[in-house]
Amino acid sequence: MIARLLLANLLELGVGAGVVLAFELPPATAYLVGLAVVGILSAHLALVHVSFGWTALAVTAALSLGFGGWRRGRLTLPRVARPGPIAAVGTLALVALLVRAWPTFAAKPLDDYDGWAMWGMKAKALTELGWADPALFASKGAVELHLDYPLLVPSLDAVASRAMGGFDPRLIHLQFLLVAVAGIAALAGLLCARVPAWLLWPWLLALAAAPGFLTQLLTAYADVPLALFIAAAVVAGALWVEHDRPELLGLAALFLAAGSLTKNEGSIFAVAALAGLLLATRRLRPVVLAACGFEALLLPWQVWLRIHHVHSDTLLGLQLFRVHHPGIAPLALRGLLDFAVSWQSWPLLLPLFVVAVVTATGSRVAVYAWTFAGLSLAGLTWIYVVSTQEWSNYLSFSGGRVVDSLILGVTALTPLLAAEGVRAGTERKKGLPGRA
Repeated sequence: MIARLLLANLLELGVGAGVVLAFELPPATAYLVGLAVVGILSAHLALVHVSFGWTALAVTAALSLGFGGWRRGRLTLPRVARPGPIAAVGTLALVALLVRAWPTFAAKPLDDYDGWAMWGMKAKALTELGWADPALFASKGAVELHLDYPLLVPSLDAVASRAMGGFDPRLIHLQFLLVAVAGIAALAGLLCARVPAWLLWPWLLALAAAPGFLTQLLTAYADVPLALFIAAAVVAGALWVEHDRPELLGLAALFLAAGSLTKNEGSIFAVAALAGLLLATRRLRPVVLAACGFEALLLPWQVWLRIHHVHSDTLLGLQLFRVHHPGIAPLALRGLLDFAVSWQSWPLLLPLFVVAVVTATGSRVAVYAWTFAGLSLAGLTWIYVVSTQEWSNYLSFSGGRVVDSLILGVTALTPLLAAEGVRAGTERKKGLPGRA
């Protein structure tokens, strides 16, 4: 079963490799790109009674690789630079973390409530039914299970389950661990050309070894997959701010859409990232085009929700401006910040981001980072202000998870900001004009 799971993920890697070939993106992003494309495609096909299994996966991989080869003129692998000693040691350390975590992920039962009652239920239903049957996925009897939450993660789990021959409540955790591998690889691939190895690899290890990272992945909730998509999108956006390559902006839009189709909260981070891009560059047209592409990828799910009268119970619904808990915003904000700086989950990651962004003050990347962080935190706070639930209880059981995308997003930007600060300091010492 594990061999079939790995083969399915290899085909997803092939899907991403075709996109990377076609648009000359960093090769290490291929795996996460493949998961995003397969997740979006399988989730939307499930809405129209199309099951995404081995055949669809193989055809998608073949078409993607064929398109990539045609776009490049020939099917050739991109050049991959030989890793230096620091990168080699860092990679080995990450592999060691993976090897150590693998047995735990392969054996843990699906015993966290949302893991089996919501995400697991949807994944098993998609596996058994073959599609998002409205009799279940739009049923009033199942409304407590957040039917308005998108289907990307359950769809990826269903693809993995079909590969394994059925939904396995233990081995399905391995799919989440593989998503983590894809996310870390994508961040490394995006950052390695801009950040010195001595700065990048310790930071990636700090992220991967953070207690909240693997612990929350083990729950089989969608929060860490969402955070990885958002973090990769934020970094791709930052690189577009610096280099103005349309392919990077398109990559950011793809990852933002994948994040928003993972959980509704993903749209908060998407708006924050797009607003940051606009403020950092003052370029309206490309940002609007990226936003339109992002919305186009979300549209089938939004139409399905409207057709089947599934109403959102998050801040993205009609209650966006219906304040149910006036005056609690400062308390909710403080609670979220407590979770964000928790030594039990994300030690030092947020404070070090603040130090890094201050050192890069004056750069466009710093403007982008501050905007993303500030709007994300404001949006998360607003969830509890407008929620119809008792806010303190809601914050206590969800706050430690909803901050994941904020933490991983700013953590992914931290080495880039630190490198920008070091570069600016060196230029000032040499008497050179700083970079905008």
